[in-house]
Amino acid sequence: MKFGKILLVAATFALTLPVPVSAQDENVVVVTGQRSDRSSNFQYYDDDQSAIGFTRKADYFVKPIYVNSDSRGADLRRDELFSMLRATIEQANRDGISLIAGDYGLRKLTLENMEKLSVRSGGRPDTSRVTIYARLPVSGEDARASLANERIETFAKGIPVTGRSFLQTGSISLAIDDPDQYRIDVVRAVAAESRRYASLFGSDYGVEIRGLDSELFWQQASETEVFLYISHSFVISPK
Repeated sequence: MKFGKILLVAATFALTLPVPVSAQDENVVVVTGQRSDRSSNFQYYDDDQSAIGFTRKADYFVKPIYVNSDSRGADLRRDELFSMLRATIEQANRDGISLIAGDYGLRKLTLENMEKLSVRSGGRPDTSRVTIYARLPVSGEDARASLANERIETFAKGIPVTGRSFLQTGSISLAIDDPDQYRIDVVRAVAAESRRYASLFGSDYGVEIRGLDSELFWQQASETEVFLYISHSFVISPK
């Protein structure tokens, strides 16, 4: 099963991580409140980000849903998991909620591809788990994480159980489509800010910018926005 890349951003709000390439393959990332790079959606760094970058509204609110079963037999657990997962997909289609999942990237979850998902330990003996994500678009001036969270929680609570299957949910997050498409916007912001600094020293000074070929990073900027940036430096010197 071929997956696109999705960036997910974990949004730890006070109330509490891409552009589709095709209908079947998406380039999406989940964004967290801390710095992460494209080599690992869950690698965090502290207090060394650039203050210059590009801020934009996220594309989605995203919330993990864990489909579990703690029946004794492994085969029975798997049957119960995928029976409840099927019910989850069917209910999501009725409720207008998009589901995505994947091991190395995220793609749209359907009845046709759901059994290709990995079944992992649920963290307790004789417990199996499949992880998926529910997402809703961040749209309109009244977009709120709390409202998206409430809608997904209500949806999850309405899924019928099979045997000893059950659902758990995680924290609401943000997601953006294809973060690399915004690299040029980050570079423009760096160029504009560095020129502004150089102008303070007069027309006899110029600026040299270093590091613009480094990794693109992202983090949550507000309840609905993502800040993208590149670690760089610039040197102002006489021309």
